[in-house]
Amino acid sequence: MKVQAVKNTLLAVVLAGLLMVSLSGCYGGYYGTGPGMGPGGYGYGFGWWGVVMGIAMLVFWALVIAGIVLLVVWAVRQARPVGPGAGGNRALDILQERYARGEITKDQYDQMRRDLQGG
Repeated sequence: MKVQAVKNTLLAVVLAGLLMVSLSGCYGGYYGTGPGMGPGGYGYGFGWWGVVMGIAMLVFWALVIAGIVLLVVWAVRQARPVGPGAGGNRALDILQERYARGEITKDQYDQMRRDLQGG
């Protein structure tokens, strides 16, 4: 659960940073004294259009990052082995558990184990 909390915190910090950067142009910042003001306080800035463009940029980069994450997840899933024996020997583990609980006999256990192991 701690890993999820760290991921959520990191995501919140990144999104807050992107939002601050994207919206900083409409509040004067380096060039002006207020919303929509360019160098020297004149109207060369973007004004509230900068807010719209900042949000659009934020959405664009969020989609790009989400696409990259989905691509990595897809690639990792494609690299996993598929089919019998994939992900360990879960079937053999279940078979051993059934034998330990007394649900099957030794002969049944041996036969099923040979079937699962392919010989």
